[in-house]
Amino acid sequence: MITKNFMKSHLVRDKKWIKKTILLIFSIFLFPQWSCGQVLDSAQLSKYPMFTSFAAVDALPMEKVLRLSFKRKLPADFNEKIVKYKCLQELHLKSMRLKEVPQAVWSLSNLTVLDLSNNKLYAISERLGELLYLERLIINRNDLSELPKQIAQLTHLRYIDMFSTQIVDFPPEIGSLQNSLKEIDMRVIRMSDAEKLHLQSYLPKTKFWFSNTCNCKY
Repeated sequence: MITKNFMKSHLVRDKKWIKKTILLIFSIFLFPQWSCGQVLDSAQLSKYPMFTSFAAVDALPMEKVLRLSFKRKLPADFNEKIVKYKCLQELHLKSMRLKEVPQAVWSLSNLTVLDLSNNKLYAISERLGELLYLERLIINRNDLSELPKQIAQLTHLRYIDMFSTQIVDFPPEIGSLQNSLKEIDMRVIRMSDAEKLHLQSYLPKTKFWFSNTCNCKY
């Protein structure tokens, strides 16, 4: 006699198989066609779905996974699995209380968007300079006090969000980005007018967002 539990377990298994099959078909016929070496602009990238777990993409061809967003808890096997997604272009690791960036992130050479917001980061690795196609770097609400000089290697970088960090100075090398870096958000960072002018001297063509000046003694 077939038990209810037996039938239930098979029903759950069948639903998972159906879901994976639909995703696979969807990826083949409906995702925009492209090659892994092709870096997409923000408008093109937005046409691809944002996945929120490795389980959601297990059935997909790895070259079809361009956008991943994890929140609050980093998967235990993150470093092992993320390196398989060589074509990944957008990654969000936010609100996880991370004290350091998982090392495997720096091997994702096609990234154009990296979101590390609202963590406990106190430093960004010099390996940041390996993400040569990076256009948007989001590091707000962390315990950061400096940027690595290797940021100068990111010649495609257009935007940095460092809202509510402790960064009040840049490495001089960042000046090499003055023709490409369009916007920097530095609101909710305590600094004087002199410190703001100093930062702007590195990047005179860049739009800065500051909070009201504090010309107070520290």
